[in-house]
Amino acid sequence: MDGINMSMQKAHTGFTLIELMMVLLIGAILASLAVPSFINIIRDNRLASQTNDFISALNFARSEAIKRGTNITVCSSDNQASCNSAAPWQDGWVIVITNTGELLRAHAALDGSTLVNQEGNTNIQYTARGMLNGNTATTFNLCIDSGVPGRQISITATGRPRSTKYTAC
Repeated sequence: MDGINMSMQKAHTGFTLIELMMVLLIGAILASLAVPSFINIIRDNRLASQTNDFISALNFARSEAIKRGTNITVCSSDNQASCNSAAPWQDGWVIVITNTGELLRAHAALDGSTLVNQEGNTNIQYTARGMLNGNTATTFNLCIDSGVPGRQISITATGRPRSTKYTAC
């Protein structure tokens, strides 16, 4: 008699096909809602990383100018070996000793579709005191897509870079 009761009490295990299809449908709906937000997160992180790379290069050039007691130039470069003021900044940049042209550091082209627009001097030149040569402030705008906020890097006449949000992309 125990054998009969045990077979009657056996519960169903697993899912039916309809239950499985409903779980997959709900998962697909949730994934489709999350993908646009994830794309924005990736775009924002890429822009933040590129902004930090550029600010790091500026800080390096400024500190080298002070340490070496000579002018250091940061300029756009399409070959990462020498300055080319006609090249757009998104193609990369180099840091050189102004008087000798000795290459201190190079940065490759920016990934993705980032555009860099510069307002002010073509090249950035730090004096031995860490100030911008000519005491003229310069601004760079980094934008990935139009209509999406970007980043603005402002370099004061004292040579200090800072980053803020830029909404005019």
